[in-house]
Amino acid sequence: MTLETNLEQRLQRLEDKQAVLELKYRYLNACDEKQPDVVAECFKRGKIDIDFGHIGQFDNREDFVSVFKALGCHEHIIDMHHAKNPVFLDLTQNSARLKISMRFQSINTQDKTSIELGGYYLDGYQKVGGRWFITQSSFTINSVKMMDFSTQENRLIYAGNCMPK
Repeated sequence: MTLETNLEQRLQRLEDKQAVLELKYRYLNACDEKQPDVVAECFKRGKIDIDFGHIGQFDNREDFVSVFKALGCHEHIIDMHHAKNPVFLDLTQNSARLKISMRFQSINTQDKTSIELGGYYLDGYQKVGGRWFITQSSFTINSVKMMDFSTQENRLIYAGNCMPK
């Protein structure tokens, strides 16, 4: 292996890591900005594997986006996704696995409630035709706080390390 090839491979690896991270951030921003078409474009067409626990499990992007629209695409829902601490578990020329922490807050101005979640995504990615797509995504919750702010005194509805039953 020549130094030139080694540098090309290292540069490609860095570019692929950046592309995967930008894809994840594009997906999260599209969720916050209520852009279902952009959300769909982040996922590969055909069979995928999404497990978002209490929200549901999906094997195609269309079903997932349909639920996203029903739950999140309303003026009275304000969502904020903040991803951090990315760790690549695997990266090849055409596939990647990523663990990334996420802090999520959702405010429902109609019901006067809010929820804060902490946890992490485990995602799989595939490069198709030079472009990265999400092919697998699961979210594991490790903290939950639900609040009611319908009166002058905020009231804790629930706090724990998983969603209430």
